[in-house]
Amino acid sequence: MTTPGILVVGSINMDLVSYSERIPSVGETVLGNSFNTVPGGKGANQAVAAARLGAKVVMLGAVGKDQYGDCLLDSLKEDHIDTSGIKRVPTSTGVALINVDQRGNNQIVVVPGANFEITEADLSEWEQNFVTTDVVVLQLEIPIKTIDKAIMLSVKHGKPIILNPAPAQPLPKEWFSYVDYLVPNEHEAILLGGSPDNDYVTLRKEVKNSLIVTRGEKGVTIASKTEMVNVPAYRVQTVDTTAAGDAFIGGFSVALAERKGVKEAVKFASAVAALSVGKEGAQTSLPYRQEVENFIGGHQL
Repeated sequence: MTTPGILVVGSINMDLVSYSERIPSVGETVLGNSFNTVPGGKGANQAVAAARLGAKVVMLGAVGKDQYGDCLLDSLKEDHIDTSGIKRVPTSTGVALINVDQRGNNQIVVVPGANFEITEADLSEWEQNFVTTDVVVLQLEIPIKTIDKAIMLSVKHGKPIILNPAPAQPLPKEWFSYVDYLVPNEHEAILLGGSPDNDYVTLRKEVKNSLIVTRGEKGVTIASKTEMVNVPAYRVQTVDTTAAGDAFIGGFSVALAERKGVKEAVKFASAVAALSVGKEGAQTSLPYRQEVENFIGGHQL
């Protein structure tokens, strides 16, 4: 089998993660149990997830000329990700402040920093990467104009687009006709105009190919213009859900690049996500291909 090629255009952050019994309310202070500093950012997480599953991954983004930037580049290289399209800028590297409670639920504040320095001109300079990839993966932690440019370059070169619309925010309506696979969670889907009460009927009509709504322990809903299918979640012990969505995107992108059908790709991605929630951290929780294959062999949906 040819090695699948994945191009990720997106964010690269350092995650500052605290663990406590519960997430504090407004104005409240709670004592934490532990603290970790780990590589993160939705784009980088998705890139690492895909790389560990056997894909040839190119990452386009920006980090600061600081210690966090050095660490993040080294970390990506350790997973054999091509970082030649990651520029260094004077702005500080992006960070995410993450609180995780004892049930694995989290609360996240992202400070984009250098992530907002990646421009349309940068993507034009790196256009060849859109020619050689199999799938393009996008999120919303970089400027909207830059994402728009990435979409246009993907369309120009006939590459399927996976868009993870996170953090949740309104999207330009014209994007829907270009995005092949829109992959929001339930909250993001509702913000975009989709409601589970009417089977996401409005949103699914707008997406080019498939709307794929990740619903945590309730599984995944696959909605096309003509049908809707629910895929159940694997039953696992949850430790930390921080990277679950990114693990899913990484797995889904690799499966599509390997020419799996959408339902099979969702099942594969669900296994990747299930493994990720059993460990602490973002990139530290992302599984390798053999782990996923073994998990699928020992579990049924």
